[in-house]
Amino acid sequence: MEAAWLQAQIQPHFLFNTLNAIITLSDIDIERTSKLLEALSDFLRESFKFQNIDELVPIEDELNLVRSYLYIHKERFGERINVTWDLEVSTNVLIPSLIIQPLIENALKHGILPRENGGNIHIRIVDYDTYIEITVSDDGIGMDNTTMERLLVRRSETSTGIGLLNTDLRLKQHYGKGLQIKSDLNQGTAISFVVLKKKEISKKFKPE
Repeated sequence: MEAAWLQAQIQPHFLFNTLNAIITLSDIDIERTSKLLEALSDFLRESFKFQNIDELVPIEDELNLVRSYLYIHKERFGERINVTWDLEVSTNVLIPSLIIQPLIENALKHGILPRENGGNIHIRIVDYDTYIEITVSDDGIGMDNTTMERLLVRRSETSTGIGLLNTDLRLKQHYGKGLQIKSDLNQGTAISFVVLKKKEISKKFKPE
């Protein structure tokens, strides 16, 4: 049930908007249409291939999903989205499936796209001895302390932030520590989390 709920987070409007973009492009640029279809296919395949919520996947699989997701949005929004990567991690690290994409979605939807000129997203992975730290930051509209404190609190009256809430809960189940959020109004937001390099996970793990 949890896995099905996660898959349902691929919101219908994302698919509808992507399909509309494909239809529009098909009349003017066959090559771009083909690449966009391939990106959508890759994204859906990566999103639905895991078997259960506890499955750990190679980090490269998760990054491939993120790359496809960002490619689709860049085709739709063009220069309003700028992405930079800063990766220091070996490909044999395992992480929970579908764990980075909600952070990207949040940066796009609530960070840079509300601004007319868009903005920048920075994806950073730092490799430490026993764990890695993954950070998704943006220079978007940011949020105040009250909004930030409520972001990871389950509220039945709204679905806002539900992707981040579920991501936080899953990280706590795996590692005992969830999302770390820093944000300032009109300055942007940075969301980070840590992943142990081995499967034997201690609930008492605390990064230095």
